[in-house]
Amino acid sequence: MRDLADLARLDLATGEVTVMHPGWDDETEVVFSPDGSLIALAEHDQDFNKDIWILAADGSKPAVNVTRHPDNDGNPRFSADNRMLAFTSERTNEEFDVWVVMLDRDLEGYSARDLEQYFKDAAEAQKKRKPLERKAEPEKSEPAKSEPAKSETPTSDAAKPSETAAPSVADTATTATADSKPSKDPFEGLELEDAYLRVKRVTTMPGDEVNFEFLPTGERMVFVGADGKDRAIQSVKWDGSELKKVAPAAAIVSLNFAGDRVVALGPSGAQTVSLTGEAKTFDITATSEVDLAKRNTQKLEEIARIMGGKFYVDPKEKGLDWPALTAQYRELAARARTADEFDFIANMFIGHLDASHLGVRSPDGNGGGGGSASNRRAQGRLGVATARSEGGRVVTDVLPDSPAALANPKLEVGDTITAIDFEAVDPAKPLESMLAGKTGQEVFVSFTRKAANATPDAKPAELGCMIVPMGSMEERALRYRAEVLANARKVDELSGGRIGYLHIQSMDQASLDRFERDLYAAATGREGLLVDVRNNGGGFTADRLLSSIDVRPHAYAIPREGDRSRTTSYPQDRLFIQRYTLPMAMLCNEKSFSNAEITSHAFKTLGRGPLVGQQTAGGVISTGSESLVDGTTVRMPFRGWYLFDGTDMEEHGAMPDFVVPQTPEDESRGYDAQLAKAVEELLKSLPKKPASGAGG
Repeated sequence: MRDLADLARLDLATGEVTVMHPGWDDETEVVFSPDGSLIALAEHDQDFNKDIWILAADGSKPAVNVTRHPDNDGNPRFSADNRMLAFTSERTNEEFDVWVVMLDRDLEGYSARDLEQYFKDAAEAQKKRKPLERKAEPEKSEPAKSEPAKSETPTSDAAKPSETAAPSVADTATTATADSKPSKDPFEGLELEDAYLRVKRVTTMPGDEVNFEFLPTGERMVFVGADGKDRAIQSVKWDGSELKKVAPAAAIVSLNFAGDRVVALGPSGAQTVSLTGEAKTFDITATSEVDLAKRNTQKLEEIARIMGGKFYVDPKEKGLDWPALTAQYRELAARARTADEFDFIANMFIGHLDASHLGVRSPDGNGGGGGSASNRRAQGRLGVATARSEGGRVVTDVLPDSPAALANPKLEVGDTITAIDFEAVDPAKPLESMLAGKTGQEVFVSFTRKAANATPDAKPAELGCMIVPMGSMEERALRYRAEVLANARKVDELSGGRIGYLHIQSMDQASLDRFERDLYAAATGREGLLVDVRNNGGGFTADRLLSSIDVRPHAYAIPREGDRSRTTSYPQDRLFIQRYTLPMAMLCNEKSFSNAEITSHAFKTLGRGPLVGQQTAGGVISTGSESLVDGTTVRMPFRGWYLFDGTDMEEHGAMPDFVVPQTPEDESRGYDAQLAKAVEELLKSLPKKPASGAGG
């Protein structure tokens, strides 16, 4: 491969380089057929769909796409005679399964008996294969003498092979060209143009089948796949029959030359495993001495190379002298003595690219966290907000469904927590400081409560209860749910029950599933819907969401006894995702990030409804990850996102139709100005007379 992904051929005789297949995808897979006559190429197109192409290794035949499917195909493997090709594909349920195609269509017409004989013959041929013998190194010639050497050409006996120097590459090429017969057409006997129509699925296991290899005979495959709850090395025949567990899960590296053993790396180290499960383990240990300055220099240069060649725009477009910056930070990196120091320098270096989704983290660094998480004690949470008070901490709010709300007796607003496990509460310290290390453990909470009609001088009752504190993540989830329900009530109140409300927490499948689950409850019986992507950190599901909220109705359906005046009915089982077609508005803010910004841009670009709030963060790049020599990870943005007018979404956040700031004053009094404005604008698009029937 040359540059990022140009497949090039080097003529050893002439030194000429010919590009056989131009490309841009640095994740391109290149696999030679066992006889070296064909190449299978698995590469992404610019729609980021990976297909498998086959081309002649000598460049005599152009590449042919043999999979042609809008889902990713990869890991191509030939049988030894080139007549079969196996690969993995995620075309079913978005899970990678093993597939196979007969490149030689004649095999499809073989009877079961003929196929059995074919595989027997292939096995016999495999046994006869021998590895290439290494040619002897040419003998070094003696230094030339000052006087001309006399001819020493033998007059009778020919020179012995062992005494003859190996021919040069040029000599070999000339001889081969002169003496050999015209080369065989590498595509002869293969039907490639319609191969994509003849592929067959081999495995149907849940989850992905990975580390796939095709036995040279073409009869069986090996891979790592699910075996009940556990994963294992599996073997299966080309037609999907005779599935067998070979060995516990390990990373399959390759097959041995004979093709009858799997070479793998597992918990016990390097090993070879026969198809019957017999394993041989090899102890491999090594000690290396690392020059820290040289390693850090190499790591910095790797980062410079990766970013210089793969970052979604050329650093020159950012006005950067990349070689000069590299030289400057290379010197600094060489002086770093700890992983955190190197990470700091490397992050300063790539920070010149002025982009989101960037970062360098060494495996032995702590990311500036100030110590190992294993040395910290998590603070428990009761699910209450408290303030300083005489004698303890007074409860100012109780989170619904929290441990405090479910206790017996439960804590209430106005209660004063006086002790935890009989240790007095210090009013000057947060309550959580007394719950360090007590997450998931029972604690006794002592508190006082004044009677509802008690006089000011009345003594409060002393109460207590057992509570199991929750962790911060659980508390965050409960607070999020409480906030969403509170917003839904506000929208219902502000709209007079005409508008529903949904918040999308993240652009991931779990959040999308919750959106679809809650769509019916939020929208049914209402005339409009407010979707909120504020504080959404992004993900990947923008287009799946748009499939729900931006679909054009084309028909409606009514059963025999149905309401014929209702023209919004449609069978839900015919839909990819539940849809919503009535008026909408969307909320975004400065904390809407990445894929949530793509969603906000799309909502405005498509004219689906008013976009309300604050301009989004302006951090939109598709990012991947690269690994350095010591396992350091580098986030590597490789794909930009642009509006149709050419605007780069990076550093250009989605601008709302109605910009509404959310001030601290509004927050302190519990007023959501953005929410109120979105309801106001959405009400303008609703019919004056409320519509009947479901809302979506």
